[in-house]
Amino acid sequence: MLSDVLSQVAAASRNPMDMLDVAARLLTEHLGDGANIRIVSPDGRVLLPGAARHRKPHAEELSRRLIAESPQGVDEGVGGQVIATGTPYLARHMPPDGQPVAERYRQYIDEVGYGSLIVVPLRSRGRVLGVLTVARDRGSAPYADEDLRFAVEVGERVGLLFDNARLAERDRMHAAMLAHVDAAVVATDLDERITVWNEAAQRLFGWEPHEALGHSTRELLLAAPLPDHDAVRDRVVDEGSAGGRLRLRTREGATFLADVQTSTVRDEAGEPSGFVSVITDLTERLALIDQLQGRAAQQSAVAALGERALESEDPGALLDHAVEVVRDTLGVDLAAMLELEPGGRTFMIRAGVGFEPGIVRSASVPAGWHDTQAGFTFTSREPVITDDAITERRFARSEILARHGIRSGVTVVVQGRGGPHGILGAYSRDVAAFSPDEVTFLQSVANVLGDALDRWSAEMETLRRSLHDALTGLPNRSLVLDRLGHALERAGRSAGGVALLFLDVDHFKHVNDSFGHGAGDELLIQVADRLRHAVRPADTVGRFGGDEFVVLCEDVLDETMAMAIAARLAAVFAQPFALGGDEHHVGASIGIVLRQGEEDAEALLRDADAAMYRAKERGRGRVELFDAGMRDRAEGRVRVETGLRRGIDAGELEVHYQPIADLGSGCVAAVEALVRWRHPERGLLAPSEFIPVAEDTGLIVPLGRRVLEVACLQAAAWTQERAGRPTVPVHVNLAPRQLQDQALVETVAATLAATGAPPEALVLEVTESSLVERGGMREHTLERLRDLGVGLALDDFGTGWSSLAYLARLPITGLKVDRSFVAGMEQGLAPITDAIVRMAFALGLDVVAEGIETEEQLRAVRRLGCGLGQGFLLARPLPAAEATELVVAAEPPFVR
Repeated sequence: MLSDVLSQVAAASRNPMDMLDVAARLLTEHLGDGANIRIVSPDGRVLLPGAARHRKPHAEELSRRLIAESPQGVDEGVGGQVIATGTPYLARHMPPDGQPVAERYRQYIDEVGYGSLIVVPLRSRGRVLGVLTVARDRGSAPYADEDLRFAVEVGERVGLLFDNARLAERDRMHAAMLAHVDAAVVATDLDERITVWNEAAQRLFGWEPHEALGHSTRELLLAAPLPDHDAVRDRVVDEGSAGGRLRLRTREGATFLADVQTSTVRDEAGEPSGFVSVITDLTERLALIDQLQGRAAQQSAVAALGERALESEDPGALLDHAVEVVRDTLGVDLAAMLELEPGGRTFMIRAGVGFEPGIVRSASVPAGWHDTQAGFTFTSREPVITDDAITERRFARSEILARHGIRSGVTVVVQGRGGPHGILGAYSRDVAAFSPDEVTFLQSVANVLGDALDRWSAEMETLRRSLHDALTGLPNRSLVLDRLGHALERAGRSAGGVALLFLDVDHFKHVNDSFGHGAGDELLIQVADRLRHAVRPADTVGRFGGDEFVVLCEDVLDETMAMAIAARLAAVFAQPFALGGDEHHVGASIGIVLRQGEEDAEALLRDADAAMYRAKERGRGRVELFDAGMRDRAEGRVRVETGLRRGIDAGELEVHYQPIADLGSGCVAAVEALVRWRHPERGLLAPSEFIPVAEDTGLIVPLGRRVLEVACLQAAAWTQERAGRPTVPVHVNLAPRQLQDQALVETVAATLAATGAPPEALVLEVTESSLVERGGMREHTLERLRDLGVGLALDDFGTGWSSLAYLARLPITGLKVDRSFVAGMEQGLAPITDAIVRMAFALGLDVVAEGIETEEQLRAVRRLGCGLGQGFLLARPLPAAEATELVVAAEPPFVR
């Protein structure tokens, strides 16, 4: 019977729990009414249910419930006694005599009705794994010693079979896990002979399992003997584990660095039985670490180069440093920055390291598509890698690189915003020496250089623009003054001569206003070009704005040499200038100053300017040498300008009014507003002392606005005082510069609105010559002014070149015959004056005769039928209070 039971148990031994279930069933059938097997838990604290069988169905349910609700500790009751002593237990009667039984088990025994009990240990390899219990009902014969021996034998054999099955299952689980572990797992005995060899180990080392098992790891796996091998082995045994890096070898003999973590395996008694090692190939990890470290080093190098580029003011030094960074970071033999030379056919090696002497900054490299790798890169605008220059077919091998033994290289474009600056290259004597990361690094360096070169180019262009005239490209005032300062320093050391010539283009304003700014700009460009070719290469020609040019000449010994230079400059104006298909003649007024002593640049320039103004005053087209009197006049002009600028803001301007008489009735027909300057030191100044300066400096525009405002306020006041009587309009002169003011119409409209003056109380006077220049645009301005309702009068008529047809087109309401015609009527100009008056009448214009100073002139004007007159004979310009008396007088003040 025993052999039958054991054979059936063994048949189920592949699954440990199934085996216990078979054992419990067979024991119930052959040895009692119920059997129960419990296993010591892994932590050794309680007995866990293994298998249970009972003939009575309710007994099995009660047993499971009891175990689930109250697990039995390994030191409790009879089971605990058996585990502790390893001695079988036989109770012929239940409950056993003298044996304490827990109340829950006593109730269970009573309910099930068990009468006798056997409890034996499950043993394996000297260890107690659990207990096997069989029981009989009270109605059955009690257990005998023979039953106990049978149960003990079954317990011994079942324990061993269970333990083996459990170990086998564990081995299967370990094998399954090892098969799916990426790392190589190698187990050995204490002599380091291989006992376990997983699939990862086979893939890593190349040995099949049957080839590896049983062989020593020292012989099979180590690349070289370890000097302290035995000491390491003993440390693993003592400490339980150890790890580190070892160089191992594969079946093919290739070596690699691996991380090896080894632990000691112990048997049931706790004694060392072998070792298990987890082996990880570090080749890819180390390569990745090297790659990441390389990238970090490259990124750090690029960042440092970028910081240096932002701080550097020397492009050459930065390029030299950049090629050194490329060489040191990539570990290459040569590195170079190639700059495209003028003409685009060759590169110059602008910066380089590793080259033989005499190459950098002197050697040229062909830039064609197929000529060199640099040319191919420049044309394709893409990074280019050469793995082996000898077998390269896309382009020819560089002679310079071949002479240095270069086999591989990578080149990238140094790109700028306006196009490529050049090519950056790294070269090696090894074949296929460059990785994608290294290409990226080189391109990053090139990008830093491209940005830096762009910045320097922009700064140089900004500097150039700040020192050169935008229109002509000539040096501007700042650069001329700088060069003049250096020239004076050199002359002071060598007692040499310096001449400064200040040139103003005569009649430029006429060209600019008559034919537009485009024609004026083209004229200035042509003048600049002619002047450049008229002087020596070492001389400086500059433009100060407008139509003013300056020529600086060194080594000019005397006035004769200076005058000869001026003659050459004046000669460039002898030929006409072609502007828009037409030829135009202009001249130049030239002022010359020679260095006399310790003058500074500003003083010399001021004196040359004064000489030029003297030339213009004497009739234009002249050359004047500076003298001290010119300086006094120039300084006077500066004082007038400074004072006038202050006086306008300080309210020092006064408006006087000269009546215009109705020669028939003797009444005041109108008044002309004439400005005076109440100078705080010099008293009341006439217009001739400050108006020319105001017109030259542009102060005429704010001055004119002030006069217009005061005149309109006075016109508004007179209109109120003369309520019910005809309006006496106020004539206000507009200078040519005011007509150029784009805000003129808006200014007049705003002034009328602000002062309350009615539009018919204002007449704006413009000169004939100012309308002839740029007539079309100014006609439009006059039309807009007439739309406001103000009157328009043509002043100084007869001094310009107006045709009758042109005059008829103008939206004017009157004209003033120039005083020269009035004064000349006694000398034969009466027919011309008569023609002017008749023409004006034909056009429906009011006519004012200016400059009536004698009784004979008054009678002549009346004979011509001219109804309005103005002049000292009738009334001088008067302050507002005195003019008011005439304007509001009840009786005509000019009855003659």
